[in-house]
Amino acid sequence: MNMKKIGVCLAACLLFFGLGIQAWEIDRPCSVAFESSAFPELSEANVVIDIYRIGDVVPDPNYDTYSFETEPMFNALGLSDMSTLDNERYTRIASQALDIVLEKEIKPFKVASLQNASELSNGLYLGVPHGADLDAYTKQNMRGETYTIAQSPAHEYHFSPILFSLPTKDKEDGIISTGNGEWKYDSIITLKVEQEPRKGSLEIVKTLERFDDNGPATFVFSIEAYEDETMETLVYSNVESIVMTGSGTQTVLLENCIPVGSYVIVREVYSGASYEIVGSDEQVTTIRPIGSDHANVTFTNDSNDTDRHGSSVTNRYTYDERQSMNEPQQDFGGR
Repeated sequence: MNMKKIGVCLAACLLFFGLGIQAWEIDRPCSVAFESSAFPELSEANVVIDIYRIGDVVPDPNYDTYSFETEPMFNALGLSDMSTLDNERYTRIASQALDIVLEKEIKPFKVASLQNASELSNGLYLGVPHGADLDAYTKQNMRGETYTIAQSPAHEYHFSPILFSLPTKDKEDGIISTGNGEWKYDSIITLKVEQEPRKGSLEIVKTLERFDDNGPATFVFSIEAYEDETMETLVYSNVESIVMTGSGTQTVLLENCIPVGSYVIVREVYSGASYEIVGSDEQVTTIRPIGSDHANVTFTNDSNDTDRHGSSVTNRYTYDERQSMNEPQQDFGGR
């Protein structure tokens, strides 16, 4: 082999293995911003993002990538090569990192708000979105993974914690490619968020103008709540009763059980044998946002001056997915 060929081979080896290849500009400032456009009402949920520094990113001397060097308290996460972290593993490890933060009561490195960029140095971080006005903002799903919440008047939002590193690259097939693409120093992260309605309360007010002294007077009401006025989607159904032993006013409260914003129809379906309804036997209302007065409907009855007497028994049941259909769990309803 002549010297020219040896020189070409050596140059190729040095290019492949490198003598200090720099994956990015180490001292260049980075930034991250968090966004979510899926639910407009999220802007009313007072969301902040706590940012925790999990560790450093260590440049690979030979390739266009880096490894992780975690802070000692996060060593149990077992992080090393970023190229092995697909979306599923990122989510699982982020939940484990949040558990460590909660257990050790670690203070955030920085607190960010939606849409506003936060300057950070290169490194490995955990982002934890939650409602700033909530003292308790964590829950666990059925897999035992920890997630966080925020609340607007009408909805509760569920967030997954986010593990991210800076700088970063676009992912291909769920992982960050080490060979292609440019490094990004300014990152925008879309929050993983789910929305579900909060539950509001409904009060049924019964006024009995005259009591006929034929024993307790029982009044029964059906309650059907729909997602909206189109009445296409039923979101709640129940039956409640009020038993009175004299004239006057009595109420029953269905507390925190009907989705906020629901279109509710309440019907008086039983008034006893010796009482009649004064006015309409059907009332309509909308469940109000949390923090407002609860919705209420009012019904009035009077004696029909007969001597007939009747009574009823109201049974209410809900079914738990852990029970079979032959094992109902009694629901005592309003109070």
